Amino acid sequence: MASEQDKEKTVQKALVSMGIDPSATATGLVVLRENGTTTPDLLLEDEIKTGSMRGVERTRHIVERIMTTLHEVKPDRIVVEGYSLGKNPNATIPLVELGGLLRFMLVLDGFKWYDPRASELKKFVTGKGGSPKEQVMMYVLKRWGHTASSNNTADAYGLAAMGLAVSNRLPGITKEMRMVVGKLSINCN
Repeated sequence: MASEQDKEKTVQKALVSMGIDPSATATGLVVLRENGTTTPDLLLEDEIKTGSMRGVERTRHIVERIMTTLHEVKPDRIVVEGYSLGKNPNATIPLVELGGLLRFMLVLDGFKWYDPRASELKKFVTGKGGSPKEQVMMYVLKRWGHTASSNNTADAYGLAAMGLAVSNRLPGITKEMRMVVGKLSINCN
């Protein structure tokens, strides 16, 4: 007969996953914890808005908030939406600066993360890689019963869900969803 101590060793710690949807104007952050059901526990939903901030002040503000949250939450998985670069340099340059500094800080602090493209996130959540942000919001509600406060936090929710799914800790996902996360690889540099 197994002792109480042996039983405690077999109980898995609940996995915590943080999704980050970087944006120069409103970065979405969501932290989910698995609970054995198809709808994980929402531990945090935040949107980092920058208002009238520009340049280095804006980038520093966003990255400091993200890193502070990471150190407070200590998630087991981190999923950062990969670069989505448009043709407008006024929008692209701040995203590259933010993405570069964020990834640099993740490396300095010893974090590892997944970096799916926006199309992979959309395919995971909606089944189609070209879905508009509003459709992602709708599917986050449909799949997980969560009404996101914005399309940025809806993306972050999907990213955090990917973090649970990549570790096979999100019940109820489809074969197609499993295929999307099965192609992800961990980054640490």
